[in-house]
Parts: sequence; structure tokens; C-alpha cells
Amino acid sequence: MKAYLIKAEAFANGAPCPHAGQWVETFDHDAFEGRGYGTFTPDPAKAMCFDTGVAALLFWRKQSSVRPLRPDGEPNRPLTALTCTFEPVP
Repeated sequence: MKAYLIKAEAFANGAPCPHAGQWVETFDHDAFEGRGYGTFTPDPAKAMCFDTGVAALLFWRKQSSVRPLRPDGEPNRPLTALTCTFEPVP
């Protein structure tokens, strides 16, 4: 069975992203009052690992439990501020 990692590619709004090309090492969707906080690594061996690509996708789309909605009423999914790919462990 393959394992999957989440790789940051860019900020969803097109702004320069210091994490581009790095793997999600940790991510807390509830940190900073629901704005989220994560660490990223260039080393895939240090990245969070998911059993399936679907599990990685669901983690990326996870909604903050401390602030579930954005001011516009849409779901608050902090990690989706990044465009990511879901790749098998290299």
C-alpha cells in the first residue's frame, strides 16, 4: 500500500509562497484562533504521511473547529490557503 504526502505548491491567491516545493511537516487547523499554523520541510522523510491520497485531501480540506466559518460565511479551511499536490511517498 502506498503512503501519501502533501506538497505545497503556491499560495492560492497567487502571492509568493516561501513553502513552495516543500512538504507539510505539521499543521494545526485551530492555531491562531482558527487561522492555522504549519511547518514545512524539504525532506519528505520528515513530512506527515497519510494512508491514502483521499486521507491527505481530507486533511487539506479540514475545517477549523475553533472558527469553523470565515467572515463571508464560507467554511474556514486554513490549509486550503495553499495550492497543494498529494503525492505518493518518493
